[in-house]
Amino acid sequence: MTSNRVLIVEENSMVPLDRRVWYEATTLRDAGWQVVVICPGYRDAHVGPGTLKSDDQPEDLDGVTVYRYPLTFAEHGIASYLGEYFSAFVSIARLSWRVWRKGHFDIIHICNPPDIFFPIGLFYRFLGAKFVFDHHDLFSESVAWRYRGLSGRLLYIVARVAEYLTLRSANAVIVTNESYRRIALERTDVSEEKVIVVRNGPKADEFVPLDPVPDLKRGFPYLACFVGLMGEEDGIANLVEIIRHTVCELKRQDILFVLIGDGPERETALDRIQTLGLERFVEMPGLILDDNVLRKYMSTADVFLSPEPWTPMNAKSTFIKIGEYMIMGKPTVAFDLEESRYTAKNAAVLVRPGNIPEFSQAVSDLLDDPERRNRMGKYGQQRARDYLAWEHQSKHLLQVYRMALGQVD
Repeated sequence: MTSNRVLIVEENSMVPLDRRVWYEATTLRDAGWQVVVICPGYRDAHVGPGTLKSDDQPEDLDGVTVYRYPLTFAEHGIASYLGEYFSAFVSIARLSWRVWRKGHFDIIHICNPPDIFFPIGLFYRFLGAKFVFDHHDLFSESVAWRYRGLSGRLLYIVARVAEYLTLRSANAVIVTNESYRRIALERTDVSEEKVIVVRNGPKADEFVPLDPVPDLKRGFPYLACFVGLMGEEDGIANLVEIIRHTVCELKRQDILFVLIGDGPERETALDRIQTLGLERFVEMPGLILDDNVLRKYMSTADVFLSPEPWTPMNAKSTFIKIGEYMIMGKPTVAFDLEESRYTAKNAAVLVRPGNIPEFSQAVSDLLDDPERRNRMGKYGQQRARDYLAWEHQSKHLLQVYRMALGQVD
């Protein structure tokens, strides 16, 4: 056991909602580390069971010290995102210094997106800490997809420079899959041993199915479920159109669609659902922080939805929701993206990216074939337990930390 101290920083989500970061924090805690996390708390969030704090007073969360700072997440437009990132940078710099003054940390572990916090990592490297970069998303690809024109090209250049400086300045780099690892090695001259894959995956001994709760279906024969962030690249607009096509074109009025989560596109999606007159077929409970409640919904679902569109980032990204869907023992319908295909294999029906009718038909066909759903669900659950589960990934996280500290196995 060790008495080292680590500060984990993230901007685009929060613990314990961000299951990857929470698993990292608790793995380090269990290995004897003193763990501090800085993350945002939503203002005006649509929060289900549980509460979120968003002030400077630390809380003890199962042995992990958590500082939350108020942050209004950007919705649309360059100015909105710049405002979010500036506010986050100032808050993280201030709180990290507060943590440092209370007791130096050995490692600062910074998660992206965005890739703008490398100056903070470098500052603490100068003071003697090690800097671990946790590469969650391809931020520069996201910028290129989201913005067009001259301003978009300039932002993309800035994002690539920030990505390069972040990768180069870190003592060790964590990536979520081999696609990200190749990108890190191709875009910088960092050594191969410096970049280690730690995949997204649920904890098989904690995130387990529960007995279905029929009342959650509200009298509908079937429940189709989405769980996750609700941003532009998460495919929420696609999801609304999938629901519309399923209900209106395929005449399926026997399905309740439950969309769990929050984000900048939630209100837009809710408005669109109301405009289309689909409220009877859709439930949007917001963020559900109580894992027991979340697992009740997921255990009651008949099929899961992963509507992320093809983007340069999504094509190379591993979505943690797919692993969670799989461990619940239910099949998924998703667009055919490279890493989604690798993660799910035979546990998902993959359709051509952007093809709304094909996606809707796949959902309908799965619901009409319980034997196929059962077969796919069992396969996915076994794959998640045997390969994707966090229990198999945690050893790679600890390897990263040993390497950052210069400890040789």
